[in-house]
Amino acid sequence: MPFLFLDFLNQMDFKLKKIERLYQKKEIDSLFKGGKSLLEHPFKVVFLFEKEDKQQIIYHPIKVAVSIPKRKFKKAVDRNLLKRRTKEAYRLNRNQLRENLLKENNSLKLLLIYLEKNELPYKVIEDKIILILQRLQAVHEETFQ
Repeated sequence: MPFLFLDFLNQMDFKLKKIERLYQKKEIDSLFKGGKSLLEHPFKVVFLFEKEDKQQIIYHPIKVAVSIPKRKFKKAVDRNLLKRRTKEAYRLNRNQLRENLLKENNSLKLLLIYLEKNELPYKVIEDKIILILQRLQAVHEETFQ
């Protein structure tokens, strides 16, 4: 019984670990070569769904990166604030998409690019991230069903 509880806690983990981040140049290049994009203002989203082997056990099926252009936000403090807001909104709302990807043995590479020239409040960013995750869920269902 304790093992099942620990497994449940592992799946409901709300941390954004390094293994969940998209940072390797090779992975980012493959995302831009084979990925698709969608626009949900203030974000442009570049994503790539991949089918995984049954033998591979995926605990973290989504790899995500956040980009805030230096051209629009000169100060690193401003860029870091927007990155923190975006990552936090993603981290708290990703579980539904994550569970569906785990069920179907699929993975997702995801890049969120902030396009707005002004800083938006956290609530607006969170609402947009939720919409993005719902749209990605719909695209996933279309692609693999």
